[in-house]
Amino acid sequence: MKNKILILSSVLLACILLTVAACKKIEDADSTVVSTSIPFIYEQNVNDAYVYGEGQTHIYTDIPDVVAIAVDTVVGFEGGYGGITGMDTVKILKSDNLGFPDTVALGGKSITFEKFNKAGYKVAITTNIVIAGAIANPGPTAMEGTYKRTANGVLIELKKVFDGVYVIDNPGGAGVAPFPYLFYNYRNSSGGDSIAFPIQPNPCHGGLQLVGPSAPLSLTSAEYSTQYPPVILAGVTPLTVSWKVLEFPSARSSSANPGAALCQWGTGVRTFEKQ
Repeated sequence: MKNKILILSSVLLACILLTVAACKKIEDADSTVVSTSIPFIYEQNVNDAYVYGEGQTHIYTDIPDVVAIAVDTVVGFEGGYGGITGMDTVKILKSDNLGFPDTVALGGKSITFEKFNKAGYKVAITTNIVIAGAIANPGPTAMEGTYKRTANGVLIELKKVFDGVYVIDNPGGAGVAPFPYLFYNYRNSSGGDSIAFPIQPNPCHGGLQLVGPSAPLSLTSAEYSTQYPPVILAGVTPLTVSWKVLEFPSARSSSANPGAALCQWGTGVRTFEKQ
């Protein structure tokens, strides 16, 4: 009987010890607090986009040697300077590119420049390049020149690339940062002018298209292209053009206008007189 009691007592004691051991606080593993942050572009020197005619590309000389200034006030950059860390600021150089694209073939391309902070986080900036080709049937009217928006007096410019092919960088005639788009004037079947402005990427990573002043909202880009092109007002002197600036979620012909502004431009009619 005594042996049974002794065995039972031993078992109970072992259980108590196991319970105490199980309840003992587990010490936290050693840890180190690491401070870091995401670097950002403080100043941009490179344009958002560059447009050239075929055979007229000089993108490498047009891009500045310092394309942007990046800042990180927590860990800084290798080779950086100034600020809290003594290396908060760094110059992103033309040579920090990820490779220049083919600048001969027609179409849109992009160039990205990047730096990494001391924690390995990347900051990058991208510029776009559009290379336009000549058209076979340019319209009879030379449209290059300066135009004044009738509503506010803002001046915009159509720059000639080829006959019938132009660049416009302020299609709405307002105080926004310039961004280049291609603008076309074709000869129509009756020998007159026919403006075309296909949907193109905008600085907000969507699409932008000029459409006729009578165009309704909420159609697709393809529908606007076939039914509602921008217009030259007939019989008006000086040369006067009119359109709406519409924005789209993407720069695809199937993309539909949402019926409201998305990025920079309202949906009202804009009229411009050549100066």
